[in-house]
Amino acid sequence: MVNRSFIMSCNSLISIKNHLSLFHSIEYRLSDKHHTDVIEGVEFTSHKAETVVFGRPLAGGPWAAIYEPAWTRGHRRVFYTRNGKARFPGRFAIDFIRLDMNGMYAEGDENYIENWHGYGTPVLAVTDGIVASVRNDFHESNTLDQHPKYSAGQATGNYVSLDIGNGNFVFYEHLKPNSIKVEPGEKVSKGDVIGAIGFTGQTTGPHLHLHLANRNSPLGAEGLPFVFEQFAPVGSYKKFENFGKKKWTSTVINDTVYNERPAPNTVLIFNQ
Repeated sequence: MVNRSFIMSCNSLISIKNHLSLFHSIEYRLSDKHHTDVIEGVEFTSHKAETVVFGRPLAGGPWAAIYEPAWTRGHRRVFYTRNGKARFPGRFAIDFIRLDMNGMYAEGDENYIENWHGYGTPVLAVTDGIVASVRNDFHESNTLDQHPKYSAGQATGNYVSLDIGNGNFVFYEHLKPNSIKVEPGEKVSKGDVIGAIGFTGQTTGPHLHLHLANRNSPLGAEGLPFVFEQFAPVGSYKKFENFGKKKWTSTVINDTVYNERPAPNTVLIFNQ
């Protein structure tokens, strides 16, 4: 019997190309083997480009802006590997869920998606752009408990991506079947309706997934930061276990903020 052990070394390299980049790689081999394998990790590249400013993706509110960097299964922690390269497409993604004034996301039996307050709400172009890609072949179940389990490759559900220039692409995911109103190559203007909130793909309830990326690939691109022109924060969920069960904790000042990103699990209203 061969006694096999695992030998590993880790390297972090900083390289300067057009930008400052940080690379991680893991080199390993079994002690009874001469062959060494290397796994290349995620590349983080600093960007000097100005932060992209979005208009509103949805009207009115209140909307819960759901994300939290500390969550182990949050967008910021989930990477996808395409063509041997790992990326974080949802690094700055936000999930928007519509609430009523009592903090409930559904009225009546929440198992039925038509009872969710946000279901079917029109989704808006956040800026001028050209439709880069559309997927509209996902069906919906009428209830949460009948929803299929989808693989990572089908996580997006029905989606639209907009090319907004400078190598930036906006992704709208989990859209309602037959709600998408645009086609690839079509020009859209800020505020145009491009679809509706649905319940397709890898999701636990009707919501809009929104993110910005550096390639026209929902999973094979790096997520980029963005801010909103304006929104009015009305509160937040400090303890997420209260989400959908209790009303949010109200903010002290309900002023409109400009060119900012909502803090994790903020409840907000999108103004005109």
